[in-house]
Amino acid sequence: MAYDREMFFKKLARWQKYMENYFLPAWEELPDMPLYVDQIVALVGKYLDLIPHDEKNPIITTSIINNYVRLKVMPAPVRKRYDRSHLAYAIMICALKQSLTLTEIQKILPNNLDEEGIQQVYTDFRARMRDTATVFIDQVNAVAAQVLDREGDQGCASLVLHSAVSSVLYKLLTVKLTGLQLPPPEDKK
Repeated sequence: MAYDREMFFKKLARWQKYMENYFLPAWEELPDMPLYVDQIVALVGKYLDLIPHDEKNPIITTSIINNYVRLKVMPAPVRKRYDRSHLAYAIMICALKQSLTLTEIQKILPNNLDEEGIQQVYTDFRARMRDTATVFIDQVNAVAAQVLDREGDQGCASLVLHSAVSSVLYKLLTVKLTGLQLPPPEDKK
């Protein structure tokens, strides 16, 4: 596969700069008022602009949100109104959905949390995104330095392959680790 090496380097530099400045909104920055489903869709698209999307391929739609509620991946709205808890769930689900199935996401994001619990999970998720992005940038730079000094397109192809293999291995690790979760305690009524 042929690559434009100059464009490849420019794209990597632009991506790095973008990721260094990318932050999910803090819990307190999420709207603290009732929201309609269309507002959730718009806000998720705005907050997760790092995920490629357009009108033909949106990150999330109203029907997707309805499916998440129906499948109990996220809590149901109250009188067709959503709040910041729902928005936090939608952000986390859409980010994780880039590499995980809904079943795997359900193991990571319990649906039955109160607002304080959701706030804690979201705040931790936001911190992990930031911390992991920083480490990831360093790893990509280290690999890029090794492979991109090769002649021709081999370095570019090698970095693409490295990225693909890394995503597979991280997904496999996640599946293995979530498989170790203990079942929820039975309700004693």
